[in-house]
Amino acid sequence: MFYDINRFHLCAFITWQLVNFAVGQYIFNIFSIHVPKWKCGDGPVTNNCTIYQNCPKNDFSFVDPVFISVAMDFDWVCGSSIYYQSFFSLIQYLGVLVGTVLFGTLSDRFGRKPIGILVILIAIFSILGTGFARSRHVLFTARFFSGLSIAGVLVVICAWIMESILSHQRMVIRGFFNWGWTRVFITAVCFLTREWRSASYVCAACLLPALLMIVFIIPESAIWLHSKGRTTEMIESEIFMARIAGVIYEPKEHKIIQSKTFMETIKTKGLFRKLSVLWIMWFFVAICGFANDLNSNTLAGNLYLNQVLFGILLVFSKILLLFVDSKYENFKRRTLHQGSQAGMILCFAILAAFLYNDYHGVGFLIVYLLGTMFIEYTWDAVYLCAIESMEIASPACRRAPLAPPTFFGPAIPTTHWERRWWTSSRASATGSCSLMARIGSLLAPFLTYANTWWPPAVYITVIVLGTINLSISYFFLQETKNVNLDEVHVDDDEEKVPMMTR
Repeated sequence: MFYDINRFHLCAFITWQLVNFAVGQYIFNIFSIHVPKWKCGDGPVTNNCTIYQNCPKNDFSFVDPVFISVAMDFDWVCGSSIYYQSFFSLIQYLGVLVGTVLFGTLSDRFGRKPIGILVILIAIFSILGTGFARSRHVLFTARFFSGLSIAGVLVVICAWIMESILSHQRMVIRGFFNWGWTRVFITAVCFLTREWRSASYVCAACLLPALLMIVFIIPESAIWLHSKGRTTEMIESEIFMARIAGVIYEPKEHKIIQSKTFMETIKTKGLFRKLSVLWIMWFFVAICGFANDLNSNTLAGNLYLNQVLFGILLVFSKILLLFVDSKYENFKRRTLHQGSQAGMILCFAILAAFLYNDYHGVGFLIVYLLGTMFIEYTWDAVYLCAIESMEIASPACRRAPLAPPTFFGPAIPTTHWERRWWTSSRASATGSCSLMARIGSLLAPFLTYANTWWPPAVYITVIVLGTINLSISYFFLQETKNVNLDEVHVDDDEEKVPMMTR
């Protein structure tokens, strides 16, 4: 059976892809601040702000506007108002930062399901609010709440889905149900609507199936219920999953393993050193990744085709990464991170040289696509290193809630299978890395704003930060591939990372 996928796992995968319409508001920003070139009367096509500001309104026109953006509608094109283009993204990133802390705490206290439902409702109403906004104050408020919902999806629903599937299926999600498809879907919505308000309404409507899946198909996390000592509800959740999966429920004894809290983690020398390295890596890749995305709407060529190409490249590159990671044991985490950083630096150095020579042809787009792929690989590397470097936490369990899965077939009772997971210190440690990424994302809009004054600002920044990140990875990043997640332990005197097959 392909990665032991059953009907419930498939429902979980589909739910994850659907809720990504909320996270796809990151991509919506690319279209929202897009401004085409313009002309005054029969004058030349240009992006000269002097012509924009001095041209009479009845003589002014945008040249071939493929999408009516927020920036065009609210006149954030030139002058002091151009800052609002960056602030449109910045206020959303601020919401993500606040939501990362808020929803993680709420979901740990009240459960994944109620907070997950709340998150999707906030996403739907904030995206609708974006479309209905008639003033920039209402618009920015809606974008802040959109940012809150993005954080909720990434912190709560992502954890919820990961806790509901098998450990070796996590790479399946990253390989087949990923950010690339979200980029393609959001681009398709914008292409079909051609206008930011209508696109907002459609994106909100696309989240309704996700809400239905969360309410009726995905039960409360059995892991969370167990951590709270709600054994009866945990068993009910597992039985419900077994029914959806089409397998026979076979309970097994639960074991509790105590470990360090997050505060004890950061007081432990070996772990704190690891965490410090991971914080820097997440911070830098967030700046590079988000700045690169926001800057992609300035590329020459068709706006929609460019974004679809980005999405398709990410989809197939993720599948390729899944294949390489599974087949080649020598393809290590350090290899992935350092190779991605080196490739990114090379690509953006070439882009800076192209820009210096005023070249914007097909070669520019190809190199940009490759640079984006390497940034996405870096995200995979830092995500995997964060999970595999941190200790297992309290409570951590090993159990077999379901019989071996069958794919849309009858239940076949055989032997037990195991599931492993982490909750407290490992989740808190990776959550702190995510928080560093959110802080880094706040700087990305400033880079795109600087790009209006100095065109190579984004490219040079990516080169500099990538070089620093590569150096830190080379000297300080430990190899973690194939560690046994249940046995990662570090004490004050010696860092121990058992290199065992998972």
